[in-house]
Amino acid sequence: MTTTLELLRQGKKEEVWTKHCGYLDLNIDEFMEIQERLLLEQIEYLKKSEIGMKLLGEKVPTSMEEFCNSVKLTSYKDYHPYLKDQNADSLPYEPYAWAHTTGSSGEYQWKWAPYTKRMYDQLGEGSLSAILMSSCSQKGEVLVEPGDVLLLGTAPRPYMSGFLSLSVEEQTGATFVPSLKDGENMDFGERINTGFSMGMITGIDYFYGLASILAKIGERFEQGSGNTKLTAAMLRPNVLFRLLKGVLGAKLAKRNMIPKDIWKLKGILCGGTDTAIYRDRIKHYWGKEPLEGYACTEGGILAFQSWSFKGMTMLPHNNFLEFIPIEEHLMEKANKDYTPKTVLFKDLKPGVYELVFTNLLGGVFTRYRIGDLIEVISIRDDEIGIELPQIQFYSRSDNLLDIGGIARFTEKTIWQAVEASGIKYVDWIVRKEEHNGEPNLHFYIELDSSEEKSEEELSVLLHKGLRDTSQEFVDLVEISGKKHLFITKAPGGAFARFIDEQRKAGADLAQLKPNHMQAPDKIINRLLQKG
Repeated sequence: MTTTLELLRQGKKEEVWTKHCGYLDLNIDEFMEIQERLLLEQIEYLKKSEIGMKLLGEKVPTSMEEFCNSVKLTSYKDYHPYLKDQNADSLPYEPYAWAHTTGSSGEYQWKWAPYTKRMYDQLGEGSLSAILMSSCSQKGEVLVEPGDVLLLGTAPRPYMSGFLSLSVEEQTGATFVPSLKDGENMDFGERINTGFSMGMITGIDYFYGLASILAKIGERFEQGSGNTKLTAAMLRPNVLFRLLKGVLGAKLAKRNMIPKDIWKLKGILCGGTDTAIYRDRIKHYWGKEPLEGYACTEGGILAFQSWSFKGMTMLPHNNFLEFIPIEEHLMEKANKDYTPKTVLFKDLKPGVYELVFTNLLGGVFTRYRIGDLIEVISIRDDEIGIELPQIQFYSRSDNLLDIGGIARFTEKTIWQAVEASGIKYVDWIVRKEEHNGEPNLHFYIELDSSEEKSEEELSVLLHKGLRDTSQEFVDLVEISGKKHLFITKAPGGAFARFIDEQRKAGADLAQLKPNHMQAPDKIINRLLQKG
């Protein structure tokens, strides 16, 4: 089979588009045909392995419907005994690589996920789909070229993003700054700083990583603290020209220099709850709107936005997809003995669902619940002719805050309210807490050093932010006649000290920062201690 790199070198851009973005032309029946074919192939892999037989049960299903009705829903605890030592003996297929994450709960030291070679290749192929769509303005437009420079803004192996970057490099001939080999020996801050210094020499064509990083770098430039110090290696004509052009562009715009004055990115890819929060700022600083993606360690790449930058379209080849309607999800929460029912991709309607997936291509996770809620925002994208449901990430199921059965808050909706309040902050945590028998939102917030406001003043601003961004909060206040809001200021440097303590204790990357939602008492107590 001709590789993407070979197609790019031969100038066969139409074939590149078809290979990586052709799934956008599928209708719902064609999507489900792929899903069923690959699921039946996956069952054949599973039934030949120890763990597969345990997951499938006594009677091996022979159809998609039988699989959904007879195989139990699973969580990581069903896999931990088999995967904790990275032993391949019980698996349906020999792993090509082992990825890990700690997960948000920290229940396990590591949550390991085996990738077959086909799964590994799909990491790169799915990423290329997103890279293509992040830089195009219409169907079929391919701006990717061999040797494009990508800023390395993600975690290294054995994190999923490290294998993803390696797969992209192999398939496209892309150049990472710093190189993937060098980047694995650097901490996160060093990788970013080194990448931008090298990017002054090489240029930067694409970025994928955390939206907050791009926004923060843009702010540093605008405040005049983001200027790169010239080294001897950078004293060359192309670097000086890039800087001169940036200075002149900023002067003509009558503002401080920002990143888009120096780099003309083809595309930006971001993931995570904060992408929507920082979208406008990233576009202002970098001159491109970030394309949002959705992926996880156990499932690989799940969905991406298209060039319309609206909803995300799910990929048909990586995982067999099922969805638990929010009503079923909540029924299980109320009754732990209840088994929620699932619907298939073809049955989706606008609304909120818990995602359930089964690895295809020889993977191991079967009817797996990662704990994510997604929202179907439309059943198609008429603007660009996509005939498949459009989704967005809604919330982690354990981060959903329900106040009084009237107002439901996700991390995204809380973040939007904090931004709308206009408060200058370092970081924040919010929890659902009872005060005098009433459920409330309790914010713990560290203010920026330039912000001098009392807790009463912060309460007024946050209350307005919530009212401006959440009609459900407005309804809650009007019905109950109460504010349902408490504020506690954390001492200056609280979050930085927490991160430093975690780093010194050897905490994994995912555990350095506390969760924004529902942090436990021990974390709150640590943050409130004065340094």
